[in-house]
Amino acid sequence: MKKYLLGIWLIFMVFAFATQALAAEATYLLKAKVKVGPISKAKLIEIWIPVPPDDDFQKVESLDVSAPMSFMVTKEPEYGNKFVYLRKEGPLPKGAEIIIRAKVVRKEVAPTPWPERLPVRYLLSDKLVPIESLASLSNEICKGKKTQEEKLRAIYDYVVSHMKYDKSGKGWGRGDAIWACSAKRGNCTDFHSLFTALARAQGIPVVFNMGLPIPPKGGVIKGYHCWLWAFPDGKLYGIDASEAAKHPEKKEYFYGHLCENRIRLTRGRDILLAPAQHGERLNFIYKAYMEVDLKPSKDIQTTYEVIRNP
Repeated sequence: MKKYLLGIWLIFMVFAFATQALAAEATYLLKAKVKVGPISKAKLIEIWIPVPPDDDFQKVESLDVSAPMSFMVTKEPEYGNKFVYLRKEGPLPKGAEIIIRAKVVRKEVAPTPWPERLPVRYLLSDKLVPIESLASLSNEICKGKKTQEEKLRAIYDYVVSHMKYDKSGKGWGRGDAIWACSAKRGNCTDFHSLFTALARAQGIPVVFNMGLPIPPKGGVIKGYHCWLWAFPDGKLYGIDASEAAKHPEKKEYFYGHLCENRIRLTRGRDILLAPAQHGERLNFIYKAYMEVDLKPSKDIQTTYEVIRNP
């Protein structure tokens, strides 16, 4: 019996690795341009710029930074997010420009065995993702479902069918799970905030991923995109409910899979930077953040562009 079970396990692992080996892959040259100021009055200027990290489906082959001030690459401990941190004492009367270039190899995500121990943070509420407030709805959606995979699928079907990708009016884009549940519309942050609350209410670990969508021909990247990693029953499932709602023909694909046409910048919500910012934790981050004299400042702009398969 033990030999039989060992044989089954080996077949399963070989299949899993073979699936990963056949996954689509692409290489990108990402350029971030950050324009600061001018800032005529300041005693201290601090800037944090998120940069792509390595993970099981993303490898950063090079990272180059050009800046007119000293900098360091930092990593925060909660989610492992990486930042280029810049600090300057005194003003920037002529402003400044920071250029970051990264070569990133990105693989398609497919359902994968995940034996690693997961952070407890993947089961807890975020400021705009309160689990307790949506527990009753989650229980209703998952009624009669026994396994975590069955529950995850029920939640996916509910979110995709009940939410509409709609960025009209106000309220969307903050990733407010309660608002999304009531309005039944929004962008990717709203879809995945509602999804996260419903899944975590069932004890399914879920983590929010924030990054950039890669245009078909490369070039300037307009806006951001977010998606989820969910971990039902010791497996990893990529989840992109908003893309499934926008493209119903791809609904089955985006339950478990994530196409390679994206670059992850950060993970998680209620982000603490490294070193820690003096303002509140950030709802999420995908572009440069700056504080002047220990207070948040909007006098900074970030643009991204990418070359596909250089």
